[in-house]
Amino acid sequence: MTIAGGLLQAMLLVTVISALIFAALNFPDGMFLVAWIQVAVAVFAAGLLVVVRRTKSLQIWAVCFVLVLLTVTVVLLSRPDVSKFAFVWLLIIPLVTHLLLGSRLGLLLSLTYMGLGAAIYLYRFGGNAELVRVEVLSNAVIAALTTLGLSHFYERHRERTERELMRLATTDPLTGLANRMRLHDVFRRERAQAQRNGTALSLLILDLDRFKQINDEHGHEAGDTVLVAFADMLRARLRETDLIVRSGGEEFLVLLNNTDGKQAVAIAEQLRANLEQLPIHYGGQVLKLTVSIGVARYGTDGRDLDTLTRIADERLYQAKGSGRNSVCGGPEDEGGVALVMAAGG
Repeated sequence: MTIAGGLLQAMLLVTVISALIFAALNFPDGMFLVAWIQVAVAVFAAGLLVVVRRTKSLQIWAVCFVLVLLTVTVVLLSRPDVSKFAFVWLLIIPLVTHLLLGSRLGLLLSLTYMGLGAAIYLYRFGGNAELVRVEVLSNAVIAALTTLGLSHFYERHRERTERELMRLATTDPLTGLANRMRLHDVFRRERAQAQRNGTALSLLILDLDRFKQINDEHGHEAGDTVLVAFADMLRARLRETDLIVRSGGEEFLVLLNNTDGKQAVAIAEQLRANLEQLPIHYGGQVLKLTVSIGVARYGTDGRDLDTLTRIADERLYQAKGSGRNSVCGGPEDEGGVALVMAAGG
């Protein structure tokens, strides 16, 4: 269960319990319509509690829950038989909306429904001088704005932190490229799109020839310089829609969408030739490198990432065995999906 899912379920459970308690209190007081509305809210929340435990569309149901809950709240507040003390519930609106819906939609709905609640309060009690005194309204407005501001500030900070943690979790710190976690997510999406649209996708594995020799002769800083230069070359030569991955150590992967086997081999050959001509400057010296590349295709070579990686890796070592600085693509499949992986070693 995700944090968002657990939070929504907790709020639904609280809604069921509190709505039934208020209904039980309102029936003896003769407030039958209000009580039955509260029973309906409890039934709705209970049903939604069952749905959200099974659904993948959690955000949609969260929006439905919040809209129903807030709409019922302002409708009940507009009734003359509802106590003025019930307006205190307006103060929890920012907490509910921001926690469940995020900073933007949470702020929008908070302002909308708190504004409606304030308008209803003034309409109902505008003629009562005691209830609309400046000090009463000032306290209410300050409390409402404080709750709204703190909720919005907290959620904005949480969202930024979450994005940064996700970036760190899916990015290689040396090269700034994606890592394997990101590859798995993107591959699932690209595979689904390729199956849906009948488009191709390609995989290449690139392994820097004699990379260990660079580290041994010039040190690990030189090795890092080479890896960064290689990553920059890949970025410059590939499309923005292609995913370039460093999966650990000297291994890199690139996912090419809308690319068949023949095109993947051609791209691999271009990358091989580009690296062969690329001067890498380090410590007053120019380092020269070559690369061996293996190619695999979705469909013909496999339909999952592990199989495609294994096939591309086998072809990579065929390229290594043929003398390095070469590309091994295997049989072509124009209707397949090609996956490209680059590894330094």
